[in-house]
Amino acid sequence: MGFLQWLTWVFSQSSASQCRIFCCALWAIWGDRNDRVQKKGSKFGKEIGRFVNSYISELNEIDKYRPQISITINKWRKPPDRVVKINFDAAYDGRSNKSVVGIVARDNEGTVLLSCSEIHQRVASAFAVEALVCRKAIQNGIYMQWEKVIIKGDSLSIIRKCKTESPDKSL
Repeated sequence: MGFLQWLTWVFSQSSASQCRIFCCALWAIWGDRNDRVQKKGSKFGKEIGRFVNSYISELNEIDKYRPQISITINKWRKPPDRVVKINFDAAYDGRSNKSVVGIVARDNEGTVLLSCSEIHQRVASAFAVEALVCRKAIQNGIYMQWEKVIIKGDSLSIIRKCKTESPDKSL
């Protein structure tokens, strides 16, 4: 098997602590190799092993005092039969007024029917870019002539505006 396949296999067969040791050992061996190439000397295998053990012990001590944060991952839910679900999201950098947007449309089997991403320059706000990507998601659904769609994004204010039937008077 190729290197990437082998590396993926190693990680899939290993626990998190084994992966940590494996990565640290690779890093230490690579560092020793660089020292040897640059004629700064090299270590014996036992020295590298002691370094890896010491480093892993330090990392484990740090982990004991790190606050535990639980992350909730919302799993994608399939739409009803004959309905296309269009998910959209945006990221915004206020310092440079740049943003990136992404759209994925899937059927009830989870098959990707459409996906796209775009980079936008000179965007005024995070709200503006969320509105842009929502509009793009709706336009894609219309263009593809999907009869029933669900539009899903994480911007509550944009979703609320889409659901309202009264005209927006905020401008």
